[in-house]
Amino acid sequence: MKKIISIIMCFPFILFGQQLNFDNSISISSGADGFGRPRIDLTNDGPIIIWRKDSTPKVLRASKWNGSSFSQPYDICTSDVLPSSWDGPEMATKGDTIYVVFTSTATTQSSIMLLKSFDGGTSFSDTIRVSENNPSHKFRMGNIKIDNNGNPIVSYMQYLLNWSEPKQIVNRSTDYGNSFLGGVNASQSAPGEPCDCCKASLVLDNDDIYLLFRNNNSNERNSYISKSTDGGLTFNLVSDLDDYDWIVNGCPATGPLGMVNSDSLLIVRRSGATGNDEIVINNISKVDLNHSYTRNIDPVLGKIQDYPDLTLNGDTIFIAWQDNRNNIPDCFLSYSTNGVENLSLGIKFTDSLITGPKLNPDLVFKNGLIHLVYNNNVANSIEYIKGFFGQLSTVQETSIENNMNFDFDILGRKNNVPFNKLVIKKRPTNK
Repeated sequence: MKKIISIIMCFPFILFGQQLNFDNSISISSGADGFGRPRIDLTNDGPIIIWRKDSTPKVLRASKWNGSSFSQPYDICTSDVLPSSWDGPEMATKGDTIYVVFTSTATTQSSIMLLKSFDGGTSFSDTIRVSENNPSHKFRMGNIKIDNNGNPIVSYMQYLLNWSEPKQIVNRSTDYGNSFLGGVNASQSAPGEPCDCCKASLVLDNDDIYLLFRNNNSNERNSYISKSTDGGLTFNLVSDLDDYDWIVNGCPATGPLGMVNSDSLLIVRRSGATGNDEIVINNISKVDLNHSYTRNIDPVLGKIQDYPDLTLNGDTIFIAWQDNRNNIPDCFLSYSTNGVENLSLGIKFTDSLITGPKLNPDLVFKNGLIHLVYNNNVANSIEYIKGFFGQLSTVQETSIENNMNFDFDILGRKNNVPFNKLVIKKRPTNK
């Protein structure tokens, strides 16, 4: 079904009278300091950035804000643990508490390991094993959140030694990461099995724990959400987030992410179910996991959008992702200061003077500042950018065109291609 609608369209940032400005980028590390998959979060002192150094000796490194600049990169683990070269690390902070999880490949088994700091990243503990010490299983794809008591909750994937029978596991600590209670299968209620190279993510809401993951049911690779109401002891409620089934013979290598948004969960994810590979956003009920809407953000016909990230505070929302709309990977940002309905189109926030691939965006927002990092694969560096809002002196509404014709799918989402040309598999009504 297709609807032709006549509208006057205005840029959201002009409507709000808020101009997003960016400082010049800062190179955090390059070359021998490593530049693999940077992650950023905030401590009491400001931003801290962690990443992989993939050249020998392989380690995890960090740089933290010291009040006037970022510190010189420093190691936060020893090289004998051999952090994985592609699926981590991940970090969570609360005040000056920092937890880092990563995959260790020091043995053929591979394990999920934890590092912790209680001084804002000045020093870190020795590595602590999170996953089970079971010689019949491998573990990877770790992620982490911190509960209200300051304890880490970790998700990861478990496999047999031949990488078969993947399961999404949630494991928590009650003693600040010194030990873990034992893994719980959070994906068992979903049909098929988890998509074996798509990292899951966690959302915490008091004692409720939500696991977001991509599933594989005979190459139907939809995004799912699983809920625990008892602090992660059991996961009994599961829901499919996709309105249409994404049939793809291969792992997309990216999973959904979400955050609590008042009485709902806001979730971003990659989907190619409509025939266009795009970043979409869901609003999910925290109670019954039903979703009230699904919409794309800024689809570009024939291009691939991937690796979304999300941060929000009240009605201010930022979503970053990677896409190749300019025929080379680059990082884009959509934002709104007035709720999810008013998200802007994609804004390229990377250094425009540098040509070549820019990958793996990560972001965090607090106190009116947006902090972003990404890989500059031209200089083999990690770049940091800070953004802030400035009030416009006059609110100017710029009309793009009157009586523009847009194609909408049956969900009311704008597409760049007529709906009758989209390749979709409609979900059966009894599913």
